[in-house]
Amino acid sequence: MAAAVVAAMTLSAQQDGTRELWDSAFRQRRPAGSGAPIRPVSYRPVKDQVTPTLSPPRSSDDTIVGITFWRLRRPLPQDDPNTRLLILDEEAGTEIEQVPERIEAGSPLKPGERVRLSIEVPRAGHLYVIDREQFEGGKLGPANLIYPNFQTPPDDNKVASGRQIEIPDRRDRINSFKLVKSRADHVGEVLVVLVTPEPLKNINAHSRKPAIIDDELLSKWEAQYGLQVEHLEMDGGSGQTLSPAEKASGADSSKLLTRDDPLPQTMYRVRSKPGEPLLVKVPIRMGN
Repeated sequence: MAAAVVAAMTLSAQQDGTRELWDSAFRQRRPAGSGAPIRPVSYRPVKDQVTPTLSPPRSSDDTIVGITFWRLRRPLPQDDPNTRLLILDEEAGTEIEQVPERIEAGSPLKPGERVRLSIEVPRAGHLYVIDREQFEGGKLGPANLIYPNFQTPPDDNKVASGRQIEIPDRRDRINSFKLVKSRADHVGEVLVVLVTPEPLKNINAHSRKPAIIDDELLSKWEAQYGLQVEHLEMDGGSGQTLSPAEKASGADSSKLLTRDDPLPQTMYRVRSKPGEPLLVKVPIRMGN
């Protein structure tokens, strides 16, 4: 009995510490909201092949990358019309209404499904997203810089507390990612999310042809900035649809998310020194 009580107290303390981390590192760094009581949110640690677990969390930590994956689906009668997005259907050449719904990072996706993602970082810096196809046996394709790109306005990849960056940008001609197998052994994608204090040099991010990041350079970044990362998922967040505040923030970079608004579905805390870049690797699993 005594051992059970001690174990329960330890678990409670760990959960409280996790809640404190996200409240202070994300909610408290955002602009103040209405001041109304905020519903508590809890996160659970996830152990996977990409991210080990770090402990203990630090309440003053700003070395966090918040990511929300949105699976797009057809609207249902009960969906709020104000949270629907117009998404380009490349095959038909027309826009269709879709509802973005939260999923956990690493959730299996079927070929043909469409996804979007939003990223928020509670510090100043510059965001870069690199995509690599993943094949059976762990083999990876070329490292393509998908954000920023030739459609991204200058300096639009700057991050700040409360600023939500959507990828693809809603203003882009193709404003969603459609999962398509490039060959039979194509099993998914690996996204590398990099946040740097200063803009990267010698990378032509705004060319119409996606920039290819050199494998040696990317491996160096991963070894320096992304070896120790903690992955957490919001309890009960999966299945929630885009909120009106998230929709407004994604459409206008001047509209910051406040402490009243939903937190990201997935959190990655990077163990890094002050002023160092942050790097996280996020898998996209493709099912059948």
